[in-house]
Amino acid sequence: MQADLLVAEEALPAALRMVQQVQQGQTVTIEASHRRRDGTRFPVHVIAAPDPTDPDQMIAIVEDITAQKQRRTEAAAIDTDRRRIAHEIHDGVAQSLAGLRFKSGIWAHRADAAPPGMAAALDELLAVLKTAIEDLRRAIFALRPVDLETVGFVPSLTNWVSNFGDQGQLAARLELSGLPEDLPTEYELPLFRIIQEGLHNVGQHAQATSVLVRLAVDGRGGVRLSLRDNGRGFDPQQPGPADRHSHFGLRQMRERIVDRGGTLDIRSTLGQGTELLITLPPLAQEDSHAAD
Repeated sequence: MQADLLVAEEALPAALRMVQQVQQGQTVTIEASHRRRDGTRFPVHVIAAPDPTDPDQMIAIVEDITAQKQRRTEAAAIDTDRRRIAHEIHDGVAQSLAGLRFKSGIWAHRADAAPPGMAAALDELLAVLKTAIEDLRRAIFALRPVDLETVGFVPSLTNWVSNFGDQGQLAARLELSGLPEDLPTEYELPLFRIIQEGLHNVGQHAQATSVLVRLAVDGRGGVRLSLRDNGRGFDPQQPGPADRHSHFGLRQMRERIVDRGGTLDIRSTLGQGTELLITLPPLAQEDSHAAD
């Protein structure tokens, strides 16, 4: 069957480049657009490699990624909602609570002549407001958008991990290996969100005092990521009711990873912390052209 009957017209140049690379002995991965019998188009993930038994042939695996593309679109919409919610919380509830806390402080200073117990009640009110404002600040910090294009991936990630440690009052370290320029641009935002979600789970559920983020990028653009904490740990096979939100976050993280052909391995033992091991495969140079 002719390739132009399956491959959409705009994806033909990328498909031809892929064939040329395979003829040179390379294994190539691209995203392209194919056509159904009725002429409708759908996105596909293609892995092509030389046939080891016949140098004139190649072996290709074609996967329909319509659902994955839909999830990526939904992820972009979620990022937009995060930005909006963060602004609304900061400009609305957070400012109101800060004003109420300021006024409560003034009342507390003037409570010397007040009836018995009022000073204690005002102190309790101030403590509650302080906790509520800190919780909102953490929520805003987790929701706020990151301008990777302006600041750059590595500086943004370094600052975020450092600020996460300050916000959560724990020791947070980031270790990088490999050359940052080897990280594919397509991986920057999803990888940043994966790390955010992993650290958010640590802050909310692990009861940890330290967390280490190790990110390694190889020369082909493959990624290996580890997030390890010294918290309470859990049994990955038996999530209890208290861990329901934590495992929802892990499910979202897994979807981000699987959509890009990666893997997620969870290692945890009760009382001995948790480690998330994440891999993302190298992207061929042609991926960027096909995706565009």
